[in-house]
Amino acid sequence: MQQAIAIIDLGKTRGKLSLWTLDGGLIHQTDRVNDRPVVGDVAQLDVAGISAWLTAALADAARRADIVAIVPVGHGAAAVLTDGEAVVAALDYEAAIPAEVASAYDAERDPFEATLSPRLEGGLNLGAQLFRLERLYPDLWPKRGEALLWPQYWVFALSGVRASEVTSLGCHSDLWRPLERRFSDLAERRGWAGRLGPIRGAGEALGPVRPSIAAATGLTPGCLVYCGLHDSNAALHAARGCVELGPGAFSVVSTGTWFVCLSTGGAGPERYDPAEDMLANVDVAGRPTPTARFMGGRDYEAWMGEALGAKSDMALIGEAAALADWRTAAGPLRATRAAVELARRTDRALKLVAAEGPILIEGRFAGDEVFGASLATLRPAQAVWRSSLGDGVALGALRLALPDLRLPPLTPVAPASVLAV
Repeated sequence: MQQAIAIIDLGKTRGKLSLWTLDGGLIHQTDRVNDRPVVGDVAQLDVAGISAWLTAALADAARRADIVAIVPVGHGAAAVLTDGEAVVAALDYEAAIPAEVASAYDAERDPFEATLSPRLEGGLNLGAQLFRLERLYPDLWPKRGEALLWPQYWVFALSGVRASEVTSLGCHSDLWRPLERRFSDLAERRGWAGRLGPIRGAGEALGPVRPSIAAATGLTPGCLVYCGLHDSNAALHAARGCVELGPGAFSVVSTGTWFVCLSTGGAGPERYDPAEDMLANVDVAGRPTPTARFMGGRDYEAWMGEALGAKSDMALIGEAAALADWRTAAGPLRATRAAVELARRTDRALKLVAAEGPILIEGRFAGDEVFGASLATLRPAQAVWRSSLGDGVALGALRLALPDLRLPPLTPVAPASVLAV
């Protein structure tokens, strides 16, 4: 059997496993929509459901190839509280935080200028979740329990090794000071820093799979599990391997449930404005990365409503851009205008982070011709590219295990001939 690497991408909406050859060829992929279980009236991440699906998916993948390594990727603002081997809680970041808990937490946070982590709704600041866990499980956390960041929980589940990693620690968590490259005063003062696992590099192989996992899936006992990283930073890591973007400044627009605009190598913004959902992510080397975000995928689904699934059409772009009451338009026309709206919001986010150099679109909307062409029209001074595979997250994770991997060529995006801007 040919050797392969499995990438596990645990997003907010769905989990995906993809299988890649050692020269970067996609062999197989499968996915599953995540549930939202409720435990004690608190919405949780679907740890049990994902675990059962992942075991079956790995067993199927192991019949297709000799899997020599597994690299996990996960969304931000998530951690799993464990008591030994047992999972106690994994709070959903969309779950509301009780007002009295949120107010007490606000008084504890480091200043925004230190963490470059804006105060966000619900549990989107991971620190707010950890603060709430103190009240939900006072005898466990942080006295003796451990909280594993979302990608690294799956490292633990697969290998038994506990670790933490800076791309997730630095993702609007309130737990990290990116300019100083250290834990926040909040994380140190409340005793969380020492209960998150040792900090390891995203590209470190932390150990082989557990014998029980090998037995359940058919994986070879020597299959290595890498530390892994935050999903948007995986997309950025993939982009650094694209020759078309060159050695200088560039930006990545990672599209999915969230649209995350990351700018690297340039001067950056004069200031970060927390009211605009601006923040600094942290890349695999620990460097602050200017970022602006919005929930583009979620908004797109709301805009489309019953027309969801209709495709945008370049031939309709002029008509769609001029529409006043477009949310009642026919499916293709509405999809075209929705793609234009996403491009306008993306352009604004790129302005916030002072984007310089070429722009790479990756993820769910990389293949939407109207979105790409509209963005290229709005950013005429910058070359716009899209990933031909549309999965920069998986490719970035793959580059951790295969740092010399040659990535597929990018596709240039031409501006639209007509667009009301």
